[in-house]
Amino acid sequence: MKKTLFALALATAGVVAVPAAFAQDAGQTAQQGWYVGANAGYGQVQKGPYDNGDFAGGVKGGYRFAINPETSLGMEVGYVYLGRSDARGAYTQNYQNFNGNNGRSKLQGATAGLDLRYNFNPSWYGELRGGAFFAKGSGLTNDKFNPQMVNFNSTNYYAGAGVGYNITPKWSVGLNYDYYQASESDKNIHLPTSLYSVSAEYRF
Repeated sequence: MKKTLFALALATAGVVAVPAAFAQDAGQTAQQGWYVGANAGYGQVQKGPYDNGDFAGGVKGGYRFAINPETSLGMEVGYVYLGRSDARGAYTQNYQNFNGNNGRSKLQGATAGLDLRYNFNPSWYGELRGGAFFAKGSGLTNDKFNPQMVNFNSTNYYAGAGVGYNITPKWSVGLNYDYYQASESDKNIHLPTSLYSVSAEYRF
C-alpha cells in the first residue's frame, strides 16, 4: 500500500511541476482544465467462486495539463461501483448447504490516478489511465470445500483504455475498458473485475 501511494505521489508531483508556459504552447486539440465524467456498463468477475457480472459504473473529476499540441495528462479522483455477482458451481452448493443463500459478492471503492489523452484530430481521441484503487467489498473466499463470506478493504490498482469523440469543445462521449484489481490475500478473497462501459465527459 505504501509503495502504491508513494509512486502515485511522485507521479502527481511531476505533473504539478510542468511549467505553465509549456502548456501554453499547445495547439487546439490538446485539452487543458477541469473536467468531470461518468460511465456506466457491465462489470464482470472471473475468479474462484465467481464467473458473471452486473451493472457497474462510476464518476470522476480532475484537471488536465496540455503537454504537447495533441496530448494532455490529467490527475483525477473518482468513485466506482462494480456490481454484485453470484457464486457458481461447487462454491454455491457448499455455501448454500450451510448458509441458505448464494454468496453474492459486492465491490466498490475510490480511485486516484492519471489519465493520458491523445487527440488524433479535433474530434477523435484515445486515452490510457491507471492508478490506485481503494477497494471495499465482500464475497466468498477462494475455498471450494469450505467457502466463507468475508468483508475486506484493500489498496490495489486499476488500469484502462478508451476511445472517444468530442461532440463539442466541452462535451465528449467514449467507449472504455478498465480492470480493477481487488483482493486481500490474508482473507483469501479475490474479486478482480473487468468493466466495459460507455462514458460522458464535461470540461469547464
